[in-house]
Amino acid sequence: MKTNLFKHSVLFMAVSLGYSTSVLAETPFTSCPTQAFLIQNPSGKPIAYGVDIDVGSYSTLSWEVGPSKINGVGFSKHDDYIYGWDYGAKSLTRIGSDFVSNPLSVSNLGIAPTSFYVGDVSVDDNAWFGYRINYGLFRIDLTTLAMTQIATSATIGKIKILDMAFHPDDGFIYSVDNSGYLQKINAQTGTSERLNQVLNSSTLGHSLAFGAQYFDVDGYLYASNNGNGHIFRITIDGNSSSAEFFAYGPSSNSNDGARCALAPVEPSTNTDFGDAPDSYGTLFSSAGARHGITDLKLGTVIDGETEAYAHPLSDDSSDGSNDDDGISFPIPLEIGATSFIYANVEGSDGEGLLSGWVDWDQDGKFNDDERVFNSEFVDDGQNTINIAVPSWAISGATWARFRISNTSDIGPNGGVGQGEVEDYQVNVADQGVTVENYPIGSDYTTFAYEDQYPKVGDYDMNDVLMNVRFTEYSQNNKVIQLKIEGQIAALGGDYHSGFAIRLPGIAPNSIKSDSVKLIIGSEVQSSEVLETGTTDAVFIIHEDLWSVTEAGESVSCNMFRTENGCGTSYRLQWSLIVPFSTPIDSSAMPDFPYDPFIFATPGYYYGEIGQQVSNGNPGREIEIHLKNKAPTSKFNTGYFGKADDATNVGGGAYFQNENGLPWAIEIPLNWQHPLETVDILQAYPKFADFAQDASGQTEPSWYTNSILNKIFVD
Repeated sequence: MKTNLFKHSVLFMAVSLGYSTSVLAETPFTSCPTQAFLIQNPSGKPIAYGVDIDVGSYSTLSWEVGPSKINGVGFSKHDDYIYGWDYGAKSLTRIGSDFVSNPLSVSNLGIAPTSFYVGDVSVDDNAWFGYRINYGLFRIDLTTLAMTQIATSATIGKIKILDMAFHPDDGFIYSVDNSGYLQKINAQTGTSERLNQVLNSSTLGHSLAFGAQYFDVDGYLYASNNGNGHIFRITIDGNSSSAEFFAYGPSSNSNDGARCALAPVEPSTNTDFGDAPDSYGTLFSSAGARHGITDLKLGTVIDGETEAYAHPLSDDSSDGSNDDDGISFPIPLEIGATSFIYANVEGSDGEGLLSGWVDWDQDGKFNDDERVFNSEFVDDGQNTINIAVPSWAISGATWARFRISNTSDIGPNGGVGQGEVEDYQVNVADQGVTVENYPIGSDYTTFAYEDQYPKVGDYDMNDVLMNVRFTEYSQNNKVIQLKIEGQIAALGGDYHSGFAIRLPGIAPNSIKSDSVKLIIGSEVQSSEVLETGTTDAVFIIHEDLWSVTEAGESVSCNMFRTENGCGTSYRLQWSLIVPFSTPIDSSAMPDFPYDPFIFATPGYYYGEIGQQVSNGNPGREIEIHLKNKAPTSKFNTGYFGKADDATNVGGGAYFQNENGLPWAIEIPLNWQHPLETVDILQAYPKFADFAQDASGQTEPSWYTNSILNKIFVD
């Protein structure tokens, strides 16, 4: 279908060369073409483009569709014409495969504004629908050419959308608005419903203006962003709808799209895919890296396929053709050293741009800090490009991806209209890197907190329970990177608490802050992890643990895994990667387990004393640390000595009462904690003897002796 359309555009080249359009007969398009059509009006006169959404490639179909601006276009599957609003004629126009605007004589135009920039043709109803903010929703019957008003702005609302599209199955209109929310419109009543936010401008780093939106037969909505041409694919699922980056398309400040909603979006045999495991974004269903095949390529061989053959079923294995022949590694990739590659290029015409990624941390993804070079200019022949292997890279086998195109700033995924992608398995040499784990082995240590500080409270020591394990990577007796992994084991506190880890004696500027990475669940967090305004480096894992954790599903559950039947073995996991910009002498590193602590979530009540000392909700002014760990520079020392606290700063005694009982403890295993409101002294009778002995020699294995009916059991 793609080839036929390309030939079709050539047949009508006379239009683009400026021949008179009046002598050309009006002709419908080929029935339900797979290609999408863009109408842009860069200088007031409409230009038509054909877009292959699968890779984002486009070609000019007509340099002048008509004498004046055209917008609000939609493709009619009823007669295979494009319909849109002609600003010069101030009426609906019909456009055939000759790309000539033919204004229509529509009755009752006086009820509507003189221009529309949002419109589409219904899949079920032979009618064009147009929307204009402050005016409402209008319908033009394409048989009678009569206009009616479906809804005023009071009914439909003042939704800020730049295009809309009819779903191929459910009859509703959908659109992603300028704030990234998915809008659902009933074409019969004109009522609208704002669903969930599927795209966020602050997360994406650019504004949202989706002037071209269209469906495919599988019910995916495609939205093309005017400013940069990025195409997103939206999965429609009520308030659980989601969006993912899909391809790089044409950008414009004036964009409008039309497409047959009953046509599939699928790659042609003229598409090049990578072959890394699909976790890296390889398959078409994963919006994987793919290129429309042109003369531009890496090496001498390129082969096309309609789907990627992800490792271990690489396309080389499937057809015996090794097209990964453009990149070579003359010297090893060694941690902390500078290496280089040779990139052999053909067909660049002086415009080749090469980008590369290496999965240094071996997490199965190409992350932002793993881009080894971006849009590097390359010309035909052999090009030499340096690669700096970071000190925080993990030794062993991993994957690299290289993409050549004419498009700048592309990422590791999505479609591009030209070039090639090549994936390689590479080995990273450790070069003397040593690894130290705490605790030894693969298990966790556990930190338990009582959040009533400076009161003893119910002393069940389960208000926050966190399982954590630590890994230090060192080279030449200097620590170059940390990996800290954890999981929320229990939340039994009414208060909202955050969790953080401090590196005592390590200055924040020793951390490579732009490469610090926190993953909670499977989501990379966009918030700043390295806290500002502290003397030592402090990493905020989460400001409000209750916002990422829920109580058990039973009706009687109020807490997470502290009441019988409330919470399964599931525990939300997180992982923190901390690379050092300046490696730290091993002798200067704090001892394990560093300093994990909880703090009051900003904006939430945290006890009566908290209100008094902090003159309101305390936020970061209240912290709870392990026994004899000094607080951070953000702690309000006014809490010392309040209620049951017996801190003695001069004696180095912190966060304990007069009997030496702490508000936070470490247990060197995956601990079974007390049930809700059960005092730890009742659940573990030997804990008091251990806690009151400053040497820790009395009852050091107190945590192995519990009262069964007083502890939480999965």
